[in-house]
Amino acid sequence: MKIKIIKLKIFLRKWKGIIGLAFLMIITIFLISLSIVKERRKIVAVVNGYKITIDDILEKIRSSPEVYKEAFFIDPKVVIDEYINQIILFQHAKKYEGKLKKKVENKIKNYYMEVLTQEFVENILINEITITDEEISNYYNTHLNEFIIPEKVQISEIVVSSKEKADEILNRLRLGESFEKIAETESISFTKEKRGEIGWIEVEKLNPEVASLISQLKPGEILANIIKTEMGYHIIKLTGRTEKRILTLNEATPMIKNLLLSQKKKKEVEDLMKKLKEKSKIEIYPSRIETLKEKIK
Repeated sequence: MKIKIIKLKIFLRKWKGIIGLAFLMIITIFLISLSIVKERRKIVAVVNGYKITIDDILEKIRSSPEVYKEAFFIDPKVVIDEYINQIILFQHAKKYEGKLKKKVENKIKNYYMEVLTQEFVENILINEITITDEEISNYYNTHLNEFIIPEKVQISEIVVSSKEKADEILNRLRLGESFEKIAETESISFTKEKRGEIGWIEVEKLNPEVASLISQLKPGEILANIIKTEMGYHIIKLTGRTEKRILTLNEATPMIKNLLLSQKKKKEVEDLMKKLKEKSKIEIYPSRIETLKEKIK
């Protein structure tokens, strides 16, 4: 009886191990499958077997000018098509890799040095820089002139080719016709597309005579005087005004912080370069420089 019990225990232990191993394999397969599914979800397109992922597109957008990002939101397909074109051309260019290898390696070497240096400065060196509230406050108090917001006016216009037409429109406006509608239908200025709106302008940048006339208006009022320029006869409406003021410390803080950070970053790089140069062995061969000059020509 005891022998049978022992054999049964051994049998159960073996099956327990097999079941445990099978369970572990199932979990592993499940995790691998889950990982594959996640990776597949990241794929935006496949070009001749080459997978373009969400991360690829994001990196392309991050490393491109802002206009590239704007283009993506306007029409994502155009940006993706451009990336696909790049991959297709790259795949074709691979056929000439041997012939172009040396030129490519030189460019990659320089590009790698630039990118690595930039990432070091932006992600490691910059972490050692601190900007205190006292520094921000001191800069603000000693550079108040940098935080002056000038007086601005928001104006709209109707431009016509003759004084008679301008007088007629002024009378129609006095009788209650819509300034914006007349600007849209009868103005000869390009601003007609925006119903006469010129936008915000600093008062200091206006003609002094025009600035003086506009200063008498309240938002919503139309200038009684018709202004003549080379373009024609202008009827002006004031639609908004902001007074001259100085940014508060809170408003100016982000701007000051970025400025001080930029200054300190520049100094940190210069100081580090000085230390590294002192420790480095540098040899320059003037005769080679002359050879380089000749090749550049």
